[in-house]
Amino acid sequence: MILDGDAGVVKQTVKDFLRKIQTANQRLLQLVEDLLEVARSEAGRLEVKVQSIPMRELIRVTVGELQQLAKERSIFLSYEEEEVPNVLADESRVREVTMNLVGNAIKYTREKGSVRVFHETKENEVITHIEDNGFGIPQEAQAKIFQKFYRAQTKETETIQGTGLGLFIVKQLVEKMKGRIWFVSEQGKGSTFSFSLPLASNL
Repeated sequence: MILDGDAGVVKQTVKDFLRKIQTANQRLLQLVEDLLEVARSEAGRLEVKVQSIPMRELIRVTVGELQQLAKERSIFLSYEEEEVPNVLADESRVREVTMNLVGNAIKYTREKGSVRVFHETKENEVITHIEDNGFGIPQEAQAKIFQKFYRAQTKETETIQGTGLGLFIVKQLVEKMKGRIWFVSEQGKGSTFSFSLPLASNL
């Protein structure tokens, strides 16, 4: 409210301090939310409510919400909106998974790089791919990437903020919805994270 001017005119130096406080608060809030999700997962209380959902529309909206983040980093974010069948999944959880994976792709890509989101339909599933031409993941870190609190650290990524919980939670959610998640990556050339969800017609 103060940043929005609801309390009157605020000096630029005060705004700068307030923005730092706001950023730190958002990081702390994300950490708390991530820890709660981990606790629910480990207690077997991670809930998903599956139903038939239109994958293309959901991903289109979610990618649209991340366009500003991509713009701030001068990254070209695209979504190939081909027709795909409905999937059997939890809409809010798919959004959470997509936000995490696309957000990571943006964060771990150099300025003026690109992130591409597209689908592949197979016999019993729809696969969503998030492809970037960013920093990539070192070979020695790849086996640990879905572990709790693990973050692959390189010279290029050491200043990027994160809790090390996002990919762990994403994996739990995808598997809870009877899907799969995997990636291919080469350091210096980028990564492609992919997750599958069962077709609604499998019901």
